[in-house]
Amino acid sequence: MPHHKSDLAEFFATYFGNRELSELYVSVFIKALAQSLIAIFVPIYLFQLGFGIFHISLYFLIYFLAITAVMPFGMYLNSKIGIKKTLAFGTFIMIGYYYLLNLIQTGFSYQLVAIVSGISVGIYFAAFHIEFAKYSNKGNEGKDLSILTIIGVFMGMLGPITGALIISNFSFNFIFKLVSVMLFISIFPLFLTKDTKVPFKFSPRKIMRADSKRKAIAYNAEAIRGIVGFYFWPLFIFLTLNNILSLGLIISVSSMFAIFIIGYIGKLTDRDKNTVLKLGVLLNAPAWILRIFLLSPLGIFFMNFYGTITGAMIGIPFNKMVYSKAKKSKNIPNYFLFREFSLMPGRLFILGLAMLTGSIVWMFVATFLATFIYLILLKE
Repeated sequence: MPHHKSDLAEFFATYFGNRELSELYVSVFIKALAQSLIAIFVPIYLFQLGFGIFHISLYFLIYFLAITAVMPFGMYLNSKIGIKKTLAFGTFIMIGYYYLLNLIQTGFSYQLVAIVSGISVGIYFAAFHIEFAKYSNKGNEGKDLSILTIIGVFMGMLGPITGALIISNFSFNFIFKLVSVMLFISIFPLFLTKDTKVPFKFSPRKIMRADSKRKAIAYNAEAIRGIVGFYFWPLFIFLTLNNILSLGLIISVSSMFAIFIIGYIGKLTDRDKNTVLKLGVLLNAPAWILRIFLLSPLGIFFMNFYGTITGAMIGIPFNKMVYSKAKKSKNIPNYFLFREFSLMPGRLFILGLAMLTGSIVWMFVATFLATFIYLILLKE
């Protein structure tokens, strides 16, 4: 049997039919596995160090401001050193972030840690968005996005319970080191094919005209839903159950059931994205209110499963709209800067609300209301 450059990449290329995108999937798979071990536990780590809702929210506010500030520089790097080298550079900075995150318990500035984290993510996703927009299959973006979603949910199945076991039996310090090693490994699949550069010229006028006002407004809902669902829902579970292992088990097992449905959502999205989006909004919005009342382990399990499925019914069609529009854009980098800048008002609002109220419950109420904003896209 002849040997190819990479049997793993060849398998993905054969199965998915797109070598560049397949290599991105392999890298994202490894990176997602690494980050799933710790990502949902970062707010809990800060909480256990004595941080309240105000300072946890401030940490993430600084983090998101850093992402927005540095992303134009990430686009510039794409044009000078190439997309894949920019992805690798962002990952290297991310490794440094996990080293610094461990130092917070020694008194190191959490504000500086948040800035470094934001820089790494801003640079990484400046390249990721371009790579995915360039190589995703036209007309099948829903399928391609469902694969990314499945990777994320699959890692959400393995990572939280594994991370909880490691934290419970070893320490946060140990898991930070393990994640760093895995992030380093995730870089290698990116370079199985040649790198490409995408021209970029920063133009505020072109950025603001890259997409519609309706899409800009919808990004506020995307920001609110993403922050509350990814960072504050796990913290809410931990504060309710007061047990890291229970949190990891609930997230992992509910994700296992959800993964079988998400691929089908991607296929439906390619057929009729508007119907999937509308149904997703109507099913997902009430879940944010129900989370306040279903506080038993079984209730939380159900809400995480239900929220993952109905959230995918919003996220997959919405992001299909995003990447389909980006493909048609004459300047893809400026389009994704439009996306990034449009996300900031929603981020400022929800984190500002958390800092003013000190309440995750009010964040759930705000997310319930914000979810209906997506419906304005049905009129485009």
